[in-house]
Amino acid sequence: MSNLQSAHSQFWYAVHCKPHREWQAAAALENLLGLTVYLPKVRRHFRGHVQLVPLFPRYLFVRADLQTIGLSAINAVPGVTRLVIFGDTAQPIPKTVMAAIRELVDDLDAVGGLPEHSFHSGDTVRLKEGPLSWLEAIFLESMSSSGRVRILVDFLGRLREAEVDVDRLELVRAERRPQQERRTRGKGRRINTTVEGV
Repeated sequence: MSNLQSAHSQFWYAVHCKPHREWQAAAALENLLGLTVYLPKVRRHFRGHVQLVPLFPRYLFVRADLQTIGLSAINAVPGVTRLVIFGDTAQPIPKTVMAAIRELVDDLDAVGGLPEHSFHSGDTVRLKEGPLSWLEAIFLESMSSSGRVRILVDFLGRLREAEVDVDRLELVRAERRPQQERRTRGKGRRINTTVEGV
C-alpha cells in the first residue's frame, strides 16, 4: 500500500489513558508505533503558578489505520488503558469534531487558559480532604490569582470567614436563583393571594 493510500485510510480515534499518564502515553504512541498524536493542552493557574494540563484528563487522540496497527498494539502501549470503542468497534472521530477541539484550545489560550474555578458567590462548597472535610461552607469570592478564595463557615454555631486554596474545595450545590412568584394559573387566570378573615 502506498503512503498516499495509507494516509487516506487513517482516522482519528480517542484513547483512554491511565491516571496522570497522558504525557507518557502520547510519547509512547509516537515513539513506539510512529502514530500522530494530539493531546489537547491548556494553561491552568494553580497556587500562583501556571501549569500546562490536559484539556480532557485521561484522554488523548491518535491518528491511525487500524487495519495496519491493531487495537491490541495501541492498548499495550505504556500509559494507555485502551482505545475507546463503541459497541464492538472503534468509531472514528469526525474531522469537524477534531477541528472544534482545536478551536476550543485556541480560544482558551487566547483568554489565558482555564479559569481557576467554576464556583460562584453563594454556592455551597465542602473541603475535599482533612479533618474538616465534612464541613460545608458558602463560597464568597476569589481573592487573587494565587488560587486562594474566601468562604463562610458555620463552625460550632458561629459564622466565620476563612481563606483556603480553591483546589481543596468541591461543589455541593449551586446557588438557586429565586423563582418569581406566579401571578396566574395559566390562560390568564389570576391567583387570589388574599387570605380571608385576616
